[in-house]
Amino acid sequence: MTKKTEIFCCELTLKQTASFLKKHNNYIILTHASPDGDTLGSAYALYYALNEIGKIACVLCPDVIPEKYGYFARKTDHVPRENATVIAVDVADKKLLGALKEEFGDCIDLCIDHHVSNTRFAKNLYLDDDAAAAAECIYELIDQMRVNINDITAKAIYTGLATDTGCFKYSNVTAKTHII
Repeated sequence: MTKKTEIFCCELTLKQTASFLKKHNNYIILTHASPDGDTLGSAYALYYALNEIGKIACVLCPDVIPEKYGYFARKTDHVPRENATVIAVDVADKKLLGALKEEFGDCIDLCIDHHVSNTRFAKNLYLDDDAAAAAECIYELIDQMRVNINDITAKAIYTGLATDTGCFKYSNVTAKTHII
């Protein structure tokens, strides 16, 4: 019988997560299956921010990305798995990775999420369960890293916020959400 290895999840602060992102160089950013605007907006905003500071990254989505997100979702370069730090965004459980679960489910280095239901499946977790969307977490990280938010990054963040808040109508919206 094979012994299953338990993953110990280390919860990181905003500052620790920003340091983690600055420390590594090659990233694979994963979204959840049946992608919505928050998982895609968060993944691409992080992708653009990492590129802005000279990091190599790619976004992998287990399903076809809907055309309606084409104004910010672009084809990204391939990053070899053996040299990459794997990040999941807006993924509360590795089951949500769909077709990517087999390859990446047990080797996620960092999960960035806002769901209180997060199963702590990654080696490291930045969780802000007060955030209205994962895009709010990504914005805070980009700000903490002092990375310029350009037009396409802003569109990705806005999409994540707007879609996970019902266009700013849900009860999860805060003043901070509007400021972002």
